[in-house]
Amino acid sequence: MVPRNIVAAIVLILVGIGYGVLTSDLPTREIEQTTEPSFFPGVVTACLLALSIALLVQALRGSTAHENLVAFGPEIGAGRYLAGFAAFAVYLVLLPNLGFVAANVPFFAVLMAIYGERRPVWLAVGSVGVSLVLFFLFRELFQIRLPTGVLAA
Repeated sequence: MVPRNIVAAIVLILVGIGYGVLTSDLPTREIEQTTEPSFFPGVVTACLLALSIALLVQALRGSTAHENLVAFGPEIGAGRYLAGFAAFAVYLVLLPNLGFVAANVPFFAVLMAIYGERRPVWLAVGSVGVSLVLFFLFRELFQIRLPTGVLAA
């Protein structure tokens, strides 16, 4: 019998190759200093293939499942998943009007609280920090304009 991880890795490698082939012929844009449409599909393809190959190598090495276990916190109940989904739905409704940073700060704070963070300083610093880092990462590195909303200058 073939171990599940080997089958999963082979299927994921085939999916990654197929996805890469299907997204390789995306049209180019004539806009200077912008990310091409094929950039993010290329990143997704590379990550999927790298992780799938790592899974295949690990499975072929013969490591067992109990060697790969990682200690996680307490099990998350269905209520937390539903609360996270509800927060995401509200976030999607507010994003166009509030803008990326103004919508992400409360969204990340709510998610952090849902999943157990109770320290107010960490909630504030984490939600503001992650939102600003993501905003500037997309704006400066990827040259992708995110909605500024109420913070537009």
